[in-house]
Amino acid sequence: MKSFITDLAVELLRRNPHHDRGITVKSRRVDRVKITTTQITNEVGAKQIGKPVGTYVNIECATEDDISAILAAELQKIIARPNARILVVGLGNDRFVADSLGPRVLSYIDTGDRLMTFEPNVGGITGINSVDAVKQIAVLCNPDVAVVIDSLVSGDAGKIGCNYQIASTGITPGSGIGRDNKRLDEEFLGVPVLAIGVPICTIIQNGKKVLHATVKEIDQIIAFCALNIAAGINGLYPRKTR
Repeated sequence: MKSFITDLAVELLRRNPHHDRGITVKSRRVDRVKITTTQITNEVGAKQIGKPVGTYVNIECATEDDISAILAAELQKIIARPNARILVVGLGNDRFVADSLGPRVLSYIDTGDRLMTFEPNVGGITGINSVDAVKQIAVLCNPDVAVVIDSLVSGDAGKIGCNYQIASTGITPGSGIGRDNKRLDEEFLGVPVLAIGVPICTIIQNGKKVLHATVKEIDQIIAFCALNIAAGINGLYPRKTR
């Protein structure tokens, strides 16, 4: 029997369209880009779609759209602190194309007083749990906010590379492929944690068999998505204030 696996709140909403309490959804368009903001306000809503209480912003666009200004504006709304010191964490493995989004984003970040970066890599390479590594770096850097970048899983291959999700609730690395890791969130790090991700693959589970599927242009897609996300984060501050 096939299981529906996704990291996207908008897909979970469509799978359960009869939510009635604890969830509000608002959509708007900027030219051809659709922005959907889902607010889960209590545990009733959280249980209905299987996501923690918080804000989820989905930016749906064409794969070639420059949405960096939209990303910057949506991030600023959630952070709501103009002079925040931000630790940008790139999760993933740059040796594996489909898991390289996080590290690629970091390569384009303009670091400075306001923007710091950290790439924990994966435990299979470093021997260190990436979540624990982020915790120690957060203690050292003492940021006001952490922004974590990771590849996501979608239940629809058509969303690969063209849906950006910002979540105010942090992220559980590897949850889309069934890994039981610690959650990177405010409770764990001690500061607000935003997660930014883009679907890079779909997963179909048939009994004990798990299939990962993506598109042949994934390298180019990840490179463009990384540029978009980095430009959005860089856009939070004029260059002279970083």
